[in-house]
Amino acid sequence: MNSLTDDDILRQMTDEEIKELRGVFLQTYIDLADCCKRNGLTVMLLGGSCLGAVRHKGFIPWDDDLDVAMPRKDFDRLKEIFDRELGDKYILSSPNYKGNAKNRFPMMLVKDTMMIEAGDNPEEETNKIKIDFFMLENIPENAVVRTLKGLWCTALMFMASYEETYEKNDEYLRRYMCKTPEGEREYKRRMFLGRFFSFNKFQKWADIVDKAFQYPRETRLLGIPSGRKHYFGEILPREAYVPVSKGEFEGMTVDLPGNTDMYLSNLYGDDYMTLPPVEKRERHLIMDVVFAPKK
Repeated sequence: MNSLTDDDILRQMTDEEIKELRGVFLQTYIDLADCCKRNGLTVMLLGGSCLGAVRHKGFIPWDDDLDVAMPRKDFDRLKEIFDRELGDKYILSSPNYKGNAKNRFPMMLVKDTMMIEAGDNPEEETNKIKIDFFMLENIPENAVVRTLKGLWCTALMFMASYEETYEKNDEYLRRYMCKTPEGEREYKRRMFLGRFFSFNKFQKWADIVDKAFQYPRETRLLGIPSGRKHYFGEILPREAYVPVSKGEFEGMTVDLPGNTDMYLSNLYGDDYMTLPPVEKRERHLIMDVVFAPKK
C-alpha cells in the first residue's frame, strides 16, 4: 500500500455511508445518555454537535462526527461502570483508565466497526466509529494560578503531541501532512522535537496531561482544556455549561451547555448562526468505513 498515493487511497464518504454513520452515532449517543440518566450523570453535546443542534436541529449537513462533554467527576464515575453498562457494544479508551490510552482525550469506540480517516495508520486499534469525550474541568479563579496552570498544561499537550508523532513515525501521517509546504514543516518540527520528549512513551504522556488538566476544587469557572482552543480558549462562567439546557437533535431531546449562546459565541463567534462559505465546510476524507453487522 505504501506505493499508492494519497489520492489513490482517500475518498469522501457516499451519501449512503454518511446516513448509516449518523445512525450509528445517534444510537451510540442514545445508549450513553440512557446510561448516564440511570446513574445520575451529566453528558451534553459539544462543539459542532451543539452548533448543529442549535442551528440545524440535528447534524450540520456536511458534518460526520459527534462530540460530547462530561464534568470530570461524572466521567470518573462512568469509567467505574462502563464495562458493566456499555461494554457489550462499546470500548472506552481513555487516559488513566486500564492503561489503554490511545489518544490525549477519551473515546467511545463502537465494536465490530472500522473507520480509517485521512492520516490514520490502518493498523491502529482506534480505527473504529467513535465519539470523542471532552472533560469539563474546574478552572482556578486566581488569575496567576490560572495562567501558570494553563501554560503548564499547554506545554504538556505539545510535548505529548510531538512525542506521539515521533513514537509512531507513521508513513501515513507523514504523507498526509507533507502534502503542503506548511504541513511538511510542521511534520519535521514534530519529529525533531518529539525526540527530546521520548523519555516517556505516549501513553504515559497522555496520562500526565489528563491529570494536569484536573483541579480538585469547585470554582466559578469551567473550561475544556482538551478542546480545539486548548486550555485558555473555552474558559467560561460555570453557568455557561451547567446545569444543562435542552435542545433538539435529529428528533431527539438532548442536553446542551447551559447557555448555548455564550458557549457558541465564544467558540465560533457571534455570527455562529450564519452558514460558512462552501469552501470552509469541512468534510473528512477516509480510507474505508465498515459498519457492524445488523442484528
